[in-house]
Amino acid sequence: MKKLTFLIVLCGFLSTINAQKQSYQEKKATTNAQHIADTMDLNDSQQTVLYAILLGKYQETSKQIKGNDLSNEEKKIIYRQSFKDTNDKLSAIFSNEEIKTVNALLKEQNQKKK
Repeated sequence: MKKLTFLIVLCGFLSTINAQKQSYQEKKATTNAQHIADTMDLNDSQQTVLYAILLGKYQETSKQIKGNDLSNEEKKIIYRQSFKDTNDKLSAIFSNEEIKTVNALLKEQNQKKK
C-alpha cells in the first residue's frame, strides 16, 4: 500500500513539474495508460499508477538505448529486462490475468503505431 501511495504522489509531482513540455515518453505513457484504462475499466488510482509505471519504463529504456550505439541484441536485452521489471511493478496492483491483458493491450497499441 505504501508503494501505491508513493507512486500516486510521484506521478502527481512529475506531472506538475513537467506540465509545460510533454516528452514523447510522456505522450506514449498517457496514450497507452488511457487506452488500457478504458478497455479494462480501471479506476483513477489504478490508471495513475499504470501511467507512472509505463512512464518510468519508457524513460528508462530510452535513457539506456539512445546515443549508446547498441546492437539489436543489446537492445533486446534491455527491452526484456524492462518487460520483466514492468511486470514486477504491475504485480503490486494487478492479478496475473490482468497483467497479461495489459501486456496484450500494449502490444496492440505498439502494432497500431507501426
